[in-house]
Amino acid sequence: MKPAFFPPRKFRDSFLPILSLIVVGFFYILSSATPLLAKPPLVVTVRGLEDPLYENVLNFLDIEKQKDNKELTRHWIQSLHQQANQEIKEALQPYGYYQPEIVADLRETDGVWNATYTVDKGLPVKITKRDIRWTGEGAAEYVFQESIKNYFKNCSNRLVHSEYEAAKNSFMSVAFSTGYPKAKFITSKWLVDLARNSAELTLHMDTGPLYYFGDVFFQQDFLDPDLLAQYNNIKKGSPYSHEDLLTFQQILIASNYAREVTIEPLFHKAHNNLLPVNVLMDPIVPHRFTFGLGYETDVGLRGSARWDDRLINRYGHHSEVLIKLSGKESTLRGQYSIPVVNPMTDNWVSSTSYNYEETPDTSSSTFDLETAFVHRNFEDTQFYKAFILAASEIFTVGNTPKTTTNLLIPGGTVRFSTMEKTVFPQKGYYFFTDLRGAAETMFSDTNFARLHVKGQYMMGLGENGRINTRMEVGAAWVDNFSIYPTSLRFFAGGDNSVRGYSYESLGPRDDLGVVVGGKQVFSGSLQYDHRVAESWVVDGFVDLGNAYNDTLDKVFVGAGLGFRWLAPFGSLRFDIAYPASEQPQLDDWRIHIGFGATL
Repeated sequence: MKPAFFPPRKFRDSFLPILSLIVVGFFYILSSATPLLAKPPLVVTVRGLEDPLYENVLNFLDIEKQKDNKELTRHWIQSLHQQANQEIKEALQPYGYYQPEIVADLRETDGVWNATYTVDKGLPVKITKRDIRWTGEGAAEYVFQESIKNYFKNCSNRLVHSEYEAAKNSFMSVAFSTGYPKAKFITSKWLVDLARNSAELTLHMDTGPLYYFGDVFFQQDFLDPDLLAQYNNIKKGSPYSHEDLLTFQQILIASNYAREVTIEPLFHKAHNNLLPVNVLMDPIVPHRFTFGLGYETDVGLRGSARWDDRLINRYGHHSEVLIKLSGKESTLRGQYSIPVVNPMTDNWVSSTSYNYEETPDTSSSTFDLETAFVHRNFEDTQFYKAFILAASEIFTVGNTPKTTTNLLIPGGTVRFSTMEKTVFPQKGYYFFTDLRGAAETMFSDTNFARLHVKGQYMMGLGENGRINTRMEVGAAWVDNFSIYPTSLRFFAGGDNSVRGYSYESLGPRDDLGVVVGGKQVFSGSLQYDHRVAESWVVDGFVDLGNAYNDTLDKVFVGAGLGFRWLAPFGSLRFDIAYPASEQPQLDDWRIHIGFGATL
């Protein structure tokens, strides 16, 4: 008797063939997907070599490159293994090893493939003969003969391809920099004798003709040709130099007038070996707006905005408007610059500004008119400024009435700085000095002379440490101190002075205990920074200093710990400092926060 659930014959006859096809298709798909579902683990081992040979072999081995490929199959692994010997030989040849002995082994154990290559690199190929010579118009010149002598002086007796390529580049560099831009290799070959394990080098070079710079043609319509001529460092009739062209291009880009500069030597137009040069310039976007936000404990949250007009006219004039705002300091400044003398480095700058500053005991509002000659070098590591400043300042000290002082101030400023261009520089320095004064006979309300000097020096200590020192010295002679503006007086204390004390809280006081500022200032700092991670630095520091009038009666000391978060555009500073000279209690610590550049 048939079970109740058994299908009728007619249904079975039509369904069973379909079911069979489904089962067969399922097993076919499963067998095809097996390589994807079961990736054979692969371990590649190379023995007998050290860097850089070891690293180069791994870079050449396809079996190493494909070991983590999810689509690896047994046959693919075996194919990669078969070609490994040849790849190892090719990887060793650039280092002079042409006849290595290689023992290759491929085994599968418990589903894990192990590819092992034991390499005996053998003896390096020795260079037994070198035929190196210059031919052509300049072959007899000293620089070309000296280039060959230098090669023989510095080369090794082993065939190393990188040394050979470096020598070729050096030979061409000599030619390009001495007026021979058409220099070329005539013969460049190695003859390797594997039986003798030796090699012979043939390197013949032709200097080509000597070229001289001809006329320079500027292809642009936004700057006066007379202005551009002052940026031209190429002298007509001087020997051609590729380095001179690169310097010329960098100067034009640094002028901040062109966003792109292309320089083309016109060989097809050369006459009597005078080579004309074509300069194509695309103008920058003339108007630029930038803004920034920051925070410092001294001034609180601060913001700035700048509007630049970088192409006012064909004569290279430019202007800017700057606004800085914070709870304790504000600035509004307009500035106009005209290139003079050497436009690459020199400008005549005129500006007008309004500045407001507030400390716990003083406040001042200053309106300035300044005209100055400014010189800065190409790298902006040197800065010189000679100026005449007309200033009118309204200030208060404590509860005293407002005082207005008008001054006509001539003076000069000098700045030198250099620093390693790394996120954590271990070497650098900064020096700033400013000298200014005024006289009643020169339209001023009082006589004064003021010198202010600041410096910072950084030196490395081990791989991850540095010593960071800072010093400030200021001195002023003042005829009538009561009307001497607070913006010119000296104070100490704060983020960039003696940490552990609030901003400009140190200095001479009046009978009511109000800090009125001093004629002189001295401060110094010794700090050790240690890098504990890629972007994190911890530090310990001691600061000292004070502002005073005639005698430095007391030196205030602050000490503490902090950390820095490093970024390419600056560092976040967080310091906890104690006023060590005041016998501090546990709750006397002060936090100093800021964001800015290292120097």
